[in-house]
Amino acid sequence: MKIDRLLGITIYLLNHDIVNTKVLADRFEVSVRTIIRDAETLSLAGIPITTMYGTNGGYKILDSFKMNNQLVDGEDCSYILTALQGLNSGYKNKRI
Repeated sequence: MKIDRLLGITIYLLNHDIVNTKVLADRFEVSVRTIIRDAETLSLAGIPITTMYGTNGGYKILDSFKMNNQLVDGEDCSYILTALQGLNSGYKNKRI
């Protein structure tokens, strides 16, 4: 599902510095063009993704971007954890 992939891309970019489009496409098992569209979608949603060009280029989330921990409470965290556990059980590849 697209929303799962968008969340996955966001988390992956938050945990890595600059990520090549091909690496993201391979990781999420989609085309490079789909990753480009997803990056545009995330940018429109307010997540500051920048594109770095060149041999070491790729996507990056600006260092100034921080998730506001005040947006969720304990109950929301419980829902998120349950959703992630459900996603995890649906994939054969446990690395995802």
